[in-house]
Amino acid sequence: MTDIVAILVDGLVLGSIYGLVAIGMTLIYGTLRILDMSQGSMVMVGSYVGWQVLVEHGLNPVVALLAAFVVTFALGALTQLVSVQPLIGRRHEVDFEMVTFITTFAVAIVLANVALQVFGPFQKKVPPLISGSIDVYRGVNLTYHSLAMAVTSVLLMGGLGLFLARTRWGLAIRAVAQDLDAARSMSVPVNRLYPLTMGLASALAGIGGVFLGARFYASPTAGDLPLLQALIVVILGGLGSLTGTLYAAYAIGFMQAASEVWIGTTWTLPVLYGAILILLVIRPYGLRGSPTEARL
Repeated sequence: MTDIVAILVDGLVLGSIYGLVAIGMTLIYGTLRILDMSQGSMVMVGSYVGWQVLVEHGLNPVVALLAAFVVTFALGALTQLVSVQPLIGRRHEVDFEMVTFITTFAVAIVLANVALQVFGPFQKKVPPLISGSIDVYRGVNLTYHSLAMAVTSVLLMGGLGLFLARTRWGLAIRAVAQDLDAARSMSVPVNRLYPLTMGLASALAGIGGVFLGARFYASPTAGDLPLLQALIVVILGGLGSLTGTLYAAYAIGFMQAASEVWIGTTWTLPVLYGAILILLVIRPYGLRGSPTEARL
């Protein structure tokens, strides 16, 4: 029974943070039809912002989250303007998805090297946003930091859903995702929506970076594993499907927790890759994907 409780607790925490990072990639793919490889770097930047605010300046954790949101939002919007926007008008001349895959990956490399030059190669420990832990069940402990990470992730994902469903800009993003030409004919400001979308997605990843930096470390390579896991989640859920991303995030969270408890951490990634291989053979478009263009 103890193992089951540990799997449930860890699965919920991992699924929540995976969903927070991956849902931004899904939002970008659903709107721009690109896989943004700079999202992992936004996690890394968020972890360094958290370290700067909490350790170097000794400020409140809420300030760290807000600072990470602002910094990574600006970086995400700038990434779109520099690496994606110049190619949008040439969609029919180049392989748009592949070229933007490369350009956003180039941005990720640049950001990682800037972090290396500024902060050095050594890992920096980000303190937990909330100290302490609770005993969930017979020795199964849940830190308050992990609880805050899960709750914040769920609230942000819910807030994103409300933003897309209830606000003018959110409805405009969905309109562009569903039919770009129709959205343009209705005077939707597409060129302003694209930076907003990538900025918002990057900001969610940046907030995730503050939490993950405290769970692990801040380093120039801190975004590599979150990027890999986000790609697994996005592909498993179905490219462009927000609900599929959420299902996949928690499925992968529970699979990872179960493999760590029953098999060991060494086999976690092989288990995840085996699961995604089997599912994609059965459902090539993922859990909620579609053979037609994905819908938000």
